[in-house]
Amino acid sequence: MALLKQISTGKVVASGIHNLESAKEVAALAGYVEGDYEIVYSAEEVAQARLSDYQAKSDHLFIDYMANLTEFGDSAQATLDAKQSWLAARAEIKASYPKS
Repeated sequence: MALLKQISTGKVVASGIHNLESAKEVAALAGYVEGDYEIVYSAEEVAQARLSDYQAKSDHLFIDYMANLTEFGDSAQATLDAKQSWLAARAEIKASYPKS
């Protein structure tokens, strides 16, 4: 679960937030203006979300890259394209879940 933090005061105002919808409900009940709150996930939740995204968005591209590397070699265009697709997916995930 996550915390709901009011941006203008910097204070955590609620816990037990399950998702964006529950955060919106709690913020509306508390009278907070849209955009004056954020969801703060625990480090464990962030790590789990990052891992899930790697599994869903990146792992299969790595397998494609390795298959092309094995079959065609490291200078083949298919291998270079597969590698670029995999690295782009990894970069997107890293940007979404920066490690602090």
